[in-house]
Amino acid sequence: MDLARAVEDVLLGASMRQVSVSYRQALIEDFGFRPEEVRPDTFREEVGSFMRRLARELGERHAGDPRVGQALFDWIMECDHYEAWDALLSGFVVDGRDRLVRRGKILFPGPLTAHWTDR
Repeated sequence: MDLARAVEDVLLGASMRQVSVSYRQALIEDFGFRPEEVRPDTFREEVGSFMRRLARELGERHAGDPRVGQALFDWIMECDHYEAWDALLSGFVVDGRDRLVRRGKILFPGPLTAHWTDR
């Protein structure tokens, strides 16, 4: 799966969770791992990197799209990737924004969150 396909999947309604699982499975298949060789942390770093790039791409190219906003919102409930938090809080109207901004400012250093406002 490439980045363009992942963006398309999210725009068609896939969750970021579904994309991450699909991406990981594709890596496992591409590298020819047997089921007994796969551990919970297999490709964790690679999947994390891909999902960070996906969040950034969604935030930059699809800011304001409610489908993307919901996908990013759901994703930040599962992960602490700055890129997903930043994409969501920089480009989308979010219910409970003030609470999310406070939480994000706890998770990430001040200079990274200075442009987020409680609006």
